[in-house]
Amino acid sequence: MPATFERTQVGRREDLADAIYNIDAKDYPLLSSIPKGKAAVKTRFDWQADSYATPSTDGVVDGADVSTYEDAAENRGLLSNYVQKVRRTPMVTEMAQDVSDVAGLASEMAGAIAKKTIECKRDVEATLGSDNEAQADNGTVPYKTRGLGKWALSTAQAVLPVPSAFRTPSASIDATALASLTRAVVNNVMKSQYAQTGKRGTYMLVCGTSLKARFTEMVGYQPTVASNTAILQTTRGQGTKWQDTIESFTGDFGTYDLVLSNWLGFSAGAADARRGYAIDPSMLELKFNKQWAYKALPDLDGGPRGVISAIFGLAVKNPLGLAKFAATSD
Repeated sequence: MPATFERTQVGRREDLADAIYNIDAKDYPLLSSIPKGKAAVKTRFDWQADSYATPSTDGVVDGADVSTYEDAAENRGLLSNYVQKVRRTPMVTEMAQDVSDVAGLASEMAGAIAKKTIECKRDVEATLGSDNEAQADNGTVPYKTRGLGKWALSTAQAVLPVPSAFRTPSASIDATALASLTRAVVNNVMKSQYAQTGKRGTYMLVCGTSLKARFTEMVGYQPTVASNTAILQTTRGQGTKWQDTIESFTGDFGTYDLVLSNWLGFSAGAADARRGYAIDPSMLELKFNKQWAYKALPDLDGGPRGVISAIFGLAVKNPLGLAKFAATSD
C-alpha cells in the first residue's frame, strides 16, 4: 500500500534547539587578580627593584664623628619586559550573515565576535602563566612578554636577564615529583619565600588540577617512614555528604590560598596540570596598551570581518618574592 514514510519525507524541518552550547568555559584567575598598571606606551618597559642592606649589630663609639657614608641606591636594579600582541580574526561570509538563519544566533557575526573575544582573553591568561621568554620583534618573530614560568628562575634568563640580586631563590622553586610532594616540602618553599619577603601572610597559589589534587591528598594522609601506612586522616563526612578538599594551606611561614587554573605552563596546545605559582598579586602588574578591542575591517564583498586584539605586558616588581612548583613527573 502506498504511504508517505518519515525516512523519505521531503520538506522535514529540523528540530534544532535555539541555542549553541559551549562547555569549555574556564575562568581567568591571573587576569582577574593581577592589578592593572599604567598603560604600556613602549614595546619595552622597565622598572626598578631594590633591597635593604644587611643589618648591622655594630655600635658607635661615643663622640665619634661620621667619617663614612652609605649609598642608599647601591642595591637598586633595573628589570625589563616586552609587550605582546594577541589577536583573533572573526569573519563570516555574506550569505552566512545575511541569508542563513542559525539557531541560537541573532547574528552569525555577533556570535563570532563574542566567542573570539573570550578566546582572546584566554590567550592573555595562558601567556601570563606560561614559560614564554621575553622576545623582541625582529621582523620574523613577534614580541613576547615573559610569563611567570620564566620570571620564577634562580638562574639568568636568556633575554633581559633579571639581576642576580633579584632572582627567585632555588629554595623557592620546587621540582619534586608530584607523588613525593609533602607538607614538609611545601613548608620549606614557604620558608624560603618568607626569608625574602618577611611577610608571614597569605599568598595566592595558582595551581593546575594535578597539583591541587595532590594538596588534598598529602594533607589528608600522613605516611609512616616504614610502610606508608596512613596514620592521619583529616577528611570528614557528614550525613550523606562527603568532603575531601583543601582550599587553603597554612604552614609555619604563611598561608597558600589554592586557586585552580587550566592555563599554567601552557605550551604546544597543552597546559601543565602539575604547575603552580605562589604570588602576592600586589607585587605584579599587568600593563595594557589596549584590551581586546574589536575593529571592523573592510568588507570586500565576501562578508563581514574584523580583528579582536590586545597588547599587554607582565611586570613582576621583584621576583625574589615568587615561589614556583614545577614537578616534571607525577
